[in-house]
Order: sequence, then C-alpha cells, then structure tokens
Amino acid sequence: MRAVRSTDEGIRIVEVADPDGDGVLVTPHAAGICGSDAHMIANGLRGVTLGHEIGGIVDGRPVAIQPFAFCGECEACMASRAHFCVGTRNGHGITLDGGMAESLLVEPGCIVELPDGIDATAAALVEPIAVGVHAVNLASIEPGMRVAVIGAGPIGVATAVAARQQGADVAISAKYPAQTAAAERLGLAVGLGKKYDVVFDAAGTDASLAEALAIARPAASVVVPAIYWDDAKLPGMTWSMKEIRLIPSIFYGHHHGVRETELAAALLAEVPDLPDALITHRFPLERAAEAFETAADREAGAIKVIIEPQA
Repeated sequence: MRAVRSTDEGIRIVEVADPDGDGVLVTPHAAGICGSDAHMIANGLRGVTLGHEIGGIVDGRPVAIQPFAFCGECEACMASRAHFCVGTRNGHGITLDGGMAESLLVEPGCIVELPDGIDATAAALVEPIAVGVHAVNLASIEPGMRVAVIGAGPIGVATAVAARQQGADVAISAKYPAQTAAAERLGLAVGLGKKYDVVFDAAGTDASLAEALAIARPAASVVVPAIYWDDAKLPGMTWSMKEIRLIPSIFYGHHHGVRETELAAALLAEVPDLPDALITHRFPLERAAEAFETAADREAGAIKVIIEPQA
C-alpha cells in the first residue's frame, strides 16, 4: 500500500506492507499536518508513516484515532494522569505508523467514537482539539472569567472555543488574515487587552510568553499548550511580582474519568463550524509533499492542512 514518509530526499510516497497483526483495522480518510511534524522531521524522524491527527472508518462508521494507547494500569494511569502513561512513549505518526496511508492498524484503546453528524474528515480535528481541551481543563476556568489566547492556529482556536464553552469571556490574538477570519467565523473576539484571569500561550515563542505575563492580572494563571522546542526565556521580574502561576500543558488524558479526546469529539459536535473554519487545504495522498509545503506557509493562508488518503 501507499504511505507518506519523511526520507533523506524529503516527503515521499512509498510502498509499504499492508498492516498485519492484532488490533483494529482503520481506513484513514484524513490526516492533519501538525506543526510538530515539521519539528520532528527536522530532528530526523524517519522510518514511520506520518500523521498523528487521524480520522477514518472502522466497520463502516467514522471514528477519530487517539494516537497514544494508554495502558490503564501504570502509576500515571491509576492516578488519572494518563498523558504521562508509559504508553505515550509510542504514538502513531511518531514512533508507530500513522494515518497518512491507505490502511492503519491500531489498538482498540485508540478508537474514539464520534457523536452523530461528524464525518471521518472532520474527525482528524479531534486530536488537536483535545490538546486545547486539556489546557482549558488545567486552567480551572469558571463562568465569567476573562480569558486571553495568544495565537490563532488550530490549538489556539480550539483552546479559545473550549474556554468559551465553559462560560469564559474569551479574546484571541491572530497573526495572519486567515486566522482572523477563522476566529471571527467562530464568534471569537480578536484583539487583546489587559488584566486577564487566565492567559493561554498557544504560540510558543519568547515574545508570546512575555506578552502572556504582561497581560495577565496579578495572581493569574498562564497556561502553555504550545510546545517549546528550545529553552524559553521567562520575564522573571513580571512573573515574580505578579505571582503568576505558570502551567505547562502537554497532550491530553482524562478529566473526571472521561477521555479528553472524547470531550474533544463532543466539542466538535457542539461547534459544527469548526471544520470549515480550521481546515483550509485538502490534498490527496500523492500530493503529500505539496501539502507539507503549504502547511508551512502561514502567510499564504494555511491553518489546518489535511491529507486525504482515499481521495
């Protein structure tokens, strides 16, 4: 079968063996390109099929795929911190074959059932939405809180929508016109002020972290769902003088006994405009190299770029 992999010559379509073994056979219909894919490829990711944001078909029904299969038995899982499970050392599209292929085999625990009305392509958004849902759950948001989100990529928008669904008064900053349009389509206020109860850094730069601390009120929380691939520069005086709680946020796990990927699927059903707002480009499998080039060009309007293996 055909699959998308990173090679020394760049992104290529390669022929690989059909998946074989125990597990659930998935027919991928969509795999999103994440910013972390570019970082992992630059850091030498080779030998696995790409794609950890996956929507597909299992036994005739659309599902989302959680790329990590939590074991449910380790110390982290037993303490309701499944995102620290030893199973997260392996993930589809990272250390295991991912969804940019004509077929995929996953453990049963990777399957995320969907509410009615979500198709297999939109299901690829469940994984990045879950990142935002986890960040919001860490923030302990209460109705009426003033919340700011820095960065209007997929994670930032998902975080803003999840915070709004919990009753917060949310504003978001956008760097590119396409991001502004997406945020406005979803009814989000674009443009930030000051004195927020919670600030989310969804951009992951020294500048965004400094801005987050600057616009937070004293004793506020700054939650960071963005991944810092290098050391972060922390404005120490502002952080200290305001007594700001700095909370890193990684992946997704469980919240009050429910998988956050399931909460993300529910949010996708509650906000049906999310797919059209976030998915800006769709490519068939054979144009994967072009899809990755497009995803890297935010100035040209890319937000979420999807590869559709069955197109």
